[in-house]
Amino acid sequence: MELVVFACVHNAGRSQMAAALFNRGVRPGVARAVSAGTQPGPAVYPEVRQVMAEIGLDLLGATPQRLTPELAAG
Repeated sequence: MELVVFACVHNAGRSQMAAALFNRGVRPGVARAVSAGTQPGPAVYPEVRQVMAEIGLDLLGATPQRLTPELAAG
């Protein structure tokens, strides 16, 4: 299975949205997306959670994580 990494600075908005949308659209077992940031924020932005909930994607359990060399290499 392929791993796709969506990265941005705070990992609290764009990359969280991109990973969730990718995971919804990809066939299971083919690929999986994760998101990370170079300077992760404390939480995913409330506006992002709200907008994603409006299209049926729940980001309540999502938390920003650091983009590590190991994650980038994967």
